[in-house]
Amino acid sequence: MNLLTLLYVCIMAVVQGIAEFLPISSSGHLLVLGRLFELPDVFTLSILLHAGTLLSVIVYFAKDLYIAAFRKPRTLALVVVGTLPTVLIGFAILHYAKFLEESLLATGCFFIVTGVMLLAVMRPFGERTEHERYFEEVARNADEDDEEARLETLKTPATTTFWDAIIVGIVQGVAALPGISRSGATISAALARRFNREWAAEFSFFLSIPVIAGGAFLELVKIFRDARATGASGIIESLQKDPNITIYLIGALVSFVVGLVALYTLMTMLKMGKLHYFAYWLFAIGAACIVWTAWLHGDYFIDVWNTSETIQSLLETLGITPASPPATP
Repeated sequence: MNLLTLLYVCIMAVVQGIAEFLPISSSGHLLVLGRLFELPDVFTLSILLHAGTLLSVIVYFAKDLYIAAFRKPRTLALVVVGTLPTVLIGFAILHYAKFLEESLLATGCFFIVTGVMLLAVMRPFGERTEHERYFEEVARNADEDDEEARLETLKTPATTTFWDAIIVGIVQGVAALPGISRSGATISAALARRFNREWAAEFSFFLSIPVIAGGAFLELVKIFRDARATGASGIIESLQKDPNITIYLIGALVSFVVGLVALYTLMTMLKMGKLHYFAYWLFAIGAACIVWTAWLHGDYFIDVWNTSETIQSLLETLGITPASPPATP
């Protein structure tokens, strides 16, 4: 067994397990990790890591999934309705904006967008200071009927509309962009639509099941095409010939265990109102990605700065005289 390959797989599995569920974007972090260590893109590994995180969702929400499938068909219908716009928007992004998957600059910008979203939406649902809690208690004691009415307005599976499901599904489709957290975006959208916290997280991860499974299926299709191109008889033979398949299975197990821990952590922090704390990490890594890109492609940014009429006009408006562009020979 190649210990270096095992270490690489375990690192990818831990990042996948953590970032798939915590609101920090797994695709964005895997892109940064791949660029930082120049890691190869292995489709077999990607499928098994997704399978591990998918299994962790199914295990964690096993009871809720059983109830939704056999006792609450409305919940299942909401998931189906929410998945439809996700598929349409996700495919459109993957088809027309494929180049963004490799853009470190775009990923850094989207990290910051996710951070702003967490602060803007999840911060109001977070912990209150002692001062705020005091006045909330005074208001609650002054008018308990109004407080009960407010709590009753929070949506449950029974009161969630199909339009709510469509909106959350649209946001999940946009999360196909690297750096946009799927869980952060969907939970934020659900909270904005006044879902209660537990239902917001539950619906978010119910929606993740067809998305993760669909992503793994698409990668299987790509492996099948590659296998046919190389003369292999099919996916099974291609997997059997992979010398690292045992290591990849270990990675799947690691991603499953880490995914369960990440799910538990997310649900705990959501109940405590601390999920917006991840925004500060996203701001930091987003800024790092932008600076890293500027350092790698400094000459390009300098050329744009010196030759862009829009930038020069903006500087003139601010009363700043831009440097003259270098004369061309």
